[in-house]
Amino acid sequence: MHIPNFAVRALAEASTFSTAVLQDRQTAASYKSVAGAAITALTKTFSTTSFQWSGVGGWVAANAYNDIMDYDMRTGEKNFKDTYGAYLFTISTSTAAQQKVGSTDNFNDDQLWWCLAMLRAYQNYGHKELLDQTIKQWKAIGANAQVFKADQGTKVTKGGITRKDPIPATCDVDGAVYWSSDANSGLNAISTGLYAQVGSWLYALTGDKQYLGPSQAALGWLQRMMMDTKTGVLNIDAYTMDGCTKHFGSLTYNTGVYIGTLTSLYLSTGDVKYLNAANLSMTSTVNGFFGNGKDTPLVVNQQADLTKPGDGVQWRDVLFRNVADFYVSAGNKGGVSDGLKAQTKKWFKANYDQIQAKARFGDNYAANWFGLIKSGSDWGTASVLSVLIGSMMVN
Repeated sequence: MHIPNFAVRALAEASTFSTAVLQDRQTAASYKSVAGAAITALTKTFSTTSFQWSGVGGWVAANAYNDIMDYDMRTGEKNFKDTYGAYLFTISTSTAAQQKVGSTDNFNDDQLWWCLAMLRAYQNYGHKELLDQTIKQWKAIGANAQVFKADQGTKVTKGGITRKDPIPATCDVDGAVYWSSDANSGLNAISTGLYAQVGSWLYALTGDKQYLGPSQAALGWLQRMMMDTKTGVLNIDAYTMDGCTKHFGSLTYNTGVYIGTLTSLYLSTGDVKYLNAANLSMTSTVNGFFGNGKDTPLVVNQQADLTKPGDGVQWRDVLFRNVADFYVSAGNKGGVSDGLKAQTKKWFKANYDQIQAKARFGDNYAANWFGLIKSGSDWGTASVLSVLIGSMMVN
């Protein structure tokens, strides 16, 4: 029997397409397996009395919870509903548990990290208590710590807290959030960004515009005062009111939270200005803004000298989580170009491969991705979760 040439070509093309689809599925399954194994490995040092891991506590633990909630959301399997989901429910309802993990401490960013984790758990499993506790904390931070143009030129007193330094009249603070309840606290990018991100999530989940305005104000301040407009990267970390003094620092988690806020606002409002802003920040990020130079230009090098646990361990994790969320969420609405999608995949692969080569020890990982630590740990494993989960999401 003679098979026409066009039919031969069609069969070949179909076979190639089927093989490519199968390979993509196999790759996604492999990434999923690796991420799931890392989360499971973390259980070995988890305490059901402190609700934290031996080497992962406070706001860092909140981010590990957030990553695990993302895993359950993206796989749709709810493997961790009865463990980490249940622990977050306890944290949302128990004052004693809140004190143990520091989810209601004096630092606004610490509180807001926990709010994000609670909201993800709410999205995954329900339980209105998770939403209610987040709303309670977000509203209190707004009332006590967010400042506006009317506060310029005054000594601020809110929520029983009188700030030490008056705000200079010419210092633009419109929408900013104080870092903590300490009288000496300055205004910083992470507390303001997290306040905007939590508020934008609350708006998306409830449709209540009381969450939208304050979040937009916080975002506007970040864009005016903290961001390099050419790259979309937040390159100023904080301001102190002793002369409206800038404190520079292009910290990965600041830009990560910023991208996350833009993603949420784009999805809930449909306004392309948020998409355009996110695309700028994304483009800079996945083309190596935070990279390690010519040898590994796409591998994020922040904390490249890290050899012991500390706040900086989890900074990169926040960036990867929010980049992956943008890729999937905005991508599903057609908001991500093919070129940016391809570069994002390349960026994730570069970091994933680096971690597997230099920081993997069985199912545990080291927080230094450049070979300076020779064994895995819970704090190291927590630091790579969003790279592992994000790789699953973009493939």
